[in-house]
Amino acid sequence: MISRHRREITLRLGEGSRRTLLPREITLRLGEGSRTRRSRVALEDAVDRATSARKKAIALYQLGLFHDNNARESVAIPLYERALRAGLENALKAQALAWLASSLYKTGGLRRALSRLRQAREIAKDRKLLKFLRGLEIRINRSLGHSSARRIS
Repeated sequence: MISRHRREITLRLGEGSRRTLLPREITLRLGEGSRTRRSRVALEDAVDRATSARKKAIALYQLGLFHDNNARESVAIPLYERALRAGLENALKAQALAWLASSLYKTGGLRRALSRLRQAREIAKDRKLLKFLRGLEIRINRSLGHSSARRIS
């Protein structure tokens, strides 16, 4: 059972056993074999505590993903942009560009979305990511009114 008190969470583990977690320690496990999901506060704390440009870039990217996955694309966009400026390695950079393009598309920034999508496609190696980018490109082109809704160069 979880009870919330002031910005902390107390877990009751049964038979009187308890554990209190501060925001930066909060990590939720969502079922067997699932990914760990971190709280907004913990992710913001990771950005503040980053000791290198690389770590800050990753923390900003993860915070952007958190907001993006919670339907806050307009909050995620500047975080992705900051992560890209801080310097991500190519595999993570391709993902950040793809999610940035998707967020831009969802918020009406179609031309910017197409530009970021093309940047992602240039460096992406992952087949699933490339497939996602092809589908996103078709949707963007449809929204732009391109009659074929196919890839444009």
